[in-house]
Amino acid sequence: KALVPVLAVAGVIINSGRIWFYRKQLDRRTFLIVLASALPFLVLGTWIYSILDARTLGVVLGLMIIAFVPMRRLLMRHAIVIGPGGLAVGGGVFGLASGVATGTGVILVSLLLGAGLTGPAVLATDALVTIALDFSKALLFGRFDLLDGEHFFAGVVIGVASIPGSALGAWLVQRMHAHLHVLFMEGLILSGGGFMLWHSWS
Repeated sequence: KALVPVLAVAGVIINSGRIWFYRKQLDRRTFLIVLASALPFLVLGTWIYSILDARTLGVVLGLMIIAFVPMRRLLMRHAIVIGPGGLAVGGGVFGLASGVATGTGVILVSLLLGAGLTGPAVLATDALVTIALDFSKALLFGRFDLLDGEHFFAGVVIGVASIPGSALGAWLVQRMHAHLHVLFMEGLILSGGGFMLWHSWS
């Protein structure tokens, strides 16, 4: 039950490192559209998370994470360029999913790619949107008594420990073929979702 609150705290620090490395490529207009539409639905998603039991959450999170891979591929296959209205709708979906799950970044990445952003611009815009939502989630989870001092400290430790990895990741992204990077990320997503389902039912 503490998983998403802890990672919300960690996410603020993790993505602060990412936005620093890609800060020059931020698309401010896209950031504002997505954030404005995601925040109201984030509140709804966080409330839903607060009332579900731990086993149900494990199943929901596992299925959602696994579903993100075919969802992303479907969006790419149709090569749809998403306009401001589509960004707003997609931002709402992302906000709702972010309230009830971790690992929802693939939804936002797919949305940004569909809007025509590429490379570091996707990473920078994704990082800043995620910072704003994770900070809001941490406040909301505190309000719902799901984030105490111990879990807050755990999130800070995870976030700080990730900074060297973020620097290495930024270096690798500049040198790794885009197709290989996508396959690597999809493998991690499917493995993580499958483990979460197994753990919930074992």
